Amino acid sequence: MASQASSPGDWDVDAGPAIEALANGHVGKYLTWPSLVGPFASLVQAPFVALSGGSGVVAYQWAVFPCLFGAGLVGLYLGRIAARRGVSPLTQVLLPLLFLLNPITFEALENGHPEEILTAALAVAAIATAARGHSRRTALLLGLAIASKQWAVIAVLPAVMVLPTQRAKVGLGAVAVAAALFVPSIVASPSAFLDVQRAVSGTPEVVTPWSAWYPLASEQTEVYSVGGERLEAQVENAPSLAASFSHSLVVLLALALPLAVAWRQGIPLSPADAFALLALVALLRCALDPVDNLYYHAPLLLAIVGWDAFSSRGLPLRSLLGVGTALLFWQAWHNLSDPIAFNAVYLGFASVLGIALASSLFARFDWTGVPVSAVFAGRNPNFRD
Repeated sequence: MASQASSPGDWDVDAGPAIEALANGHVGKYLTWPSLVGPFASLVQAPFVALSGGSGVVAYQWAVFPCLFGAGLVGLYLGRIAARRGVSPLTQVLLPLLFLLNPITFEALENGHPEEILTAALAVAAIATAARGHSRRTALLLGLAIASKQWAVIAVLPAVMVLPTQRAKVGLGAVAVAAALFVPSIVASPSAFLDVQRAVSGTPEVVTPWSAWYPLASEQTEVYSVGGERLEAQVENAPSLAASFSHSLVVLLALALPLAVAWRQGIPLSPADAFALLALVALLRCALDPVDNLYYHAPLLLAIVGWDAFSSRGLPLRSLLGVGTALLFWQAWHNLSDPIAFNAVYLGFASVLGIALASSLFARFDWTGVPVSAVFAGRNPNFRD
């Protein structure tokens, strides 16, 4: 899969220069380069870039490998969990395959963002280990996820809420792990670190057809100069409403929804509910971000696979449906002719999925059609080895 990555995409201008600098021993440049990719994802990729002995596409292919390998290990872990629950051999094979071999993975690689797959896999692994009562592993995995991409903070509450005990200790441990990885960059260049955090938390002007804000966008002509030639391009700008509070709204929902679930159900959550909660927050994060992309949906899809690993009795229907839907949107996006129609279809799907996830969490409705009693009966929220 890594060898099929034909273009480094954003990696060449974002994480790539810092990772290549570290691979070549230029620690100072690595620490001060304003990359949006967190330190753990960079540290994972750098040794493989050093082994590649090259740059550009060759270096990128080697950088992709450890991210995919880590995700593959998490997929196998979920398959083993399902095996211990007594599911069929076919389901045991399907879970790790769907976890790794899906359109969102390939879209992330095409756009130069293998760290998105690694981060989503770490977030799912954190919830899985929490569901099995492994508090130290949960803290470590959460910290590594946050230190790979900052959006992973949306997984903290679902993971902590599924733990039987030591929730505060795990939360603080995750913060400590992430902070330890960020400290070298902060010390080396506080201004560069703050610039990156502002870029991550800021709301861009443009809006994509994947966003709920797209119907409110305004078209504007942007003028560029390329090689002395004047070029014009039509872009869709997000409304001022989105620019002012869309990211704040996502953060608010990432806090409010887990609290609402805890009030409705109490804690600890069951593993299935923790994954459903992560999926719902991840969906809202995608839909409410003015600049949304298909690969942003990685935590949504991988959370659904994790959900099936802990609760599916037969075939992983949720996962199969999720991968199939992602494939349809992947094909439609790469053959886009009508952005308005695409946006309407996407928002319709997101609405239906959001209602299904919320119903599962708040109304105890299982949207696979299997009776709720069959899915939830006999499940121990403190499931261990």
